[in-house]
Amino acid sequence: MLPDTNSPGSTSSPELVSARGSVVAVGRFDGVHLGHQFLLREARRSAREWGVPAVAYTFPPTGEALLPLPAKQALLERFCDRVLVKPWPEVRHLSPEEFVSRELVGALGAKVVVVGPNHRFGHRARGDVDLLRTLGQRFSLQVRVVPPRTDATGEVISSRRIRELVRAGRVEEAGKLLGRPPMLWGERVSGVGLASKLGFPTVNLELWPGQLRPPAGVYLAWARWSGGSGAGLFYLGSRPTFPHLPPTCELHLLSSPEPEPEGLLEVALFSQLRPDMRFSGPRELGRQIQDDLRRARDFLSSLSPPAPVLVGS
Repeated sequence: MLPDTNSPGSTSSPELVSARGSVVAVGRFDGVHLGHQFLLREARRSAREWGVPAVAYTFPPTGEALLPLPAKQALLERFCDRVLVKPWPEVRHLSPEEFVSRELVGALGAKVVVVGPNHRFGHRARGDVDLLRTLGQRFSLQVRVVPPRTDATGEVISSRRIRELVRAGRVEEAGKLLGRPPMLWGERVSGVGLASKLGFPTVNLELWPGQLRPPAGVYLAWARWSGGSGAGLFYLGSRPTFPHLPPTCELHLLSSPEPEPEGLLEVALFSQLRPDMRFSGPRELGRQIQDDLRRARDFLSSLSPPAPVLVGS
């Protein structure tokens, strides 16, 4: 049985920071992309000026997310001293004033709150940055609104935009906005043995729930597991050449893995090599996989492994 990866696990208690005060960055932070990272660095810089901890205040993912909660927490911890994951039902009915007074000032002793320009808060998202500034004056809370970051074309970097790219299979473009390749996490499970019969053994995965998946196809990838890592081909699809078999998610490593992957795997997706395809039979599919492997080795030989997030860190 897979873990409930979107339920808050280990989070920082507000009592750990309220006595000293804090600088709080508030947001959903889905993906912890380059725009988020800039905002979080601003919060950390401000916290150092005040001599207090920097706190990332966030919520569990909802719907299809770029990151499961454990990965989001791990990335946020790289930028902030504390990460507070607040279950949404506990705050969804708070008015904007109650949210500021109870959650930020009361519980966290916030000296400064750092948000993006489109930040909304309070019941039915009634609060915006103008109201936040007004409430900040009432509660002696400084408000810093960080402008959005843009890419080389001048387009704003956003979680929604990155999700659209992933859904379209444009994972290489999504990676440029994230600052790392899009990743998937899953547990190794038993397969039907088809890939081994074809001469290309794979590691079958059951992906953690709630993760946004790219469209079916073959992807150039780098995988990490306990004690090892390696380049490979990642396949996600319905196996149209074998319609009697169920859909699958699996990884073929370019070299024999040491040690053998077990447990949780972290798979970084560099680019889509091709969409899912139907072939006339096993022989034609085998020839295509050989071609896929040749192209993969040419491409992956020039790439550096991505930094780990949850596995091997």
